[in-house]
Formats: sequence, C-alpha cells, structure tokens
Amino acid sequence: MAIKAVIFDCFGVLYGGSIDTLIRMAEPEGKVMLRDLSKQHDYGFISGSEYESGIAELFGWTRQQTHDFLMHKRIRNEELINYIVNLRQQYANLKMAMLSNVGGGTLEYLFAPGELEKMFDVRVLSYEESLAKPNPEIFTLTAGRLGVAASECVMIDDRVENCEGAEVAGMMALQYTDNELLIKRLNALLEA
Repeated sequence: MAIKAVIFDCFGVLYGGSIDTLIRMAEPEGKVMLRDLSKQHDYGFISGSEYESGIAELFGWTRQQTHDFLMHKRIRNEELINYIVNLRQQYANLKMAMLSNVGGGTLEYLFAPGELEKMFDVRVLSYEESLAKPNPEIFTLTAGRLGVAASECVMIDDRVENCEGAEVAGMMALQYTDNELLIKRLNALLEA
C-alpha cells in the first residue's frame, strides 16, 4: 500500500529533548520523579509552570534556572526540518503531521509563528488530547485527522515503544536514530 501520510515526533527527532538530559543528571529516586512529572505534563494534568517548579524543587534550582536549562538543552534538527519542508514541495499530495507527547506552552518556544503550520497539515499534542504515545488510540486519532487509514501512514519516532504503539494501530514505523538513515529509509518508502 502506498504511503499517504508521514507523522513526525518532535522531541528526540525534530528537537533533542531536555528531559533525557535531566534524567541522566538525577539520582535514582529523582529519575522516577522526573518521569512522573514529564508524564503529568505530557497528558496536560499539570501546567508548564508546575512542571518547571517540580524540576526546580528536585534539583534545588530557581524557576529561572530551570526554565533556562529546559530551553537551552533542546537542540533543533535543522537538517530534518529542512527535509520536511522539501518533502511538502516534492510530494504535493503527501499529508504530514506532528504527533508529540508534550505539555502546553512548549512548542511556542521552539518554532517561529506559522512555522509548524507550514510544515504540517495536522498537529496532535498529548496534553490537548489527554492521551499520549505509545497508546495506539493517539496514532489512530492522528490518522483520522489526516483523513487517511492508519495503514497508509508511517510514524517517525526515536522511542521503540512509540514505534510499537504505531504498529499496533496499523501504521508502519521507522525508529529515528540519525538523519542520514531516516532520510534514506523514508525516501525508499515514498518512492516505492
């Protein structure tokens, strides 16, 4: 079956995520707390301010130190973002989406106004849906919003469990490890 839609994760694909850096820095009990804070934020159960306060408390930082850390530990994947823009030009009928486990207010710091709308037909954000990857329902929801069957989608994600969730929903999944391999594999699928 031909691929009609490509769905990209944000953190770990379009941007390096700060939560992974924090988890590496934390003591064992702090790692559990950070994962819990991150899930609560991704699902929209706590605000960005509450998320930053929880991290600040855990590390003994001020809110400003925490905010600065979160913003500066995210590295934009310019090569892949440019590739997405080029895909939109090369394949006029290809649908594009961003599906991300993210809390409210985060993407506004990372993308210029209108940039996401230029790149993607649809954005499905966990905090807006109270649903997060790897739950297969969020993949099915994304395909529906794109107006295609899940079997016509390929999901790009850095986490194996999210790729597995996409596959359970009926999608093809490519686990992101680096730009060169992803671009090669995705181009082969789109040209098939």
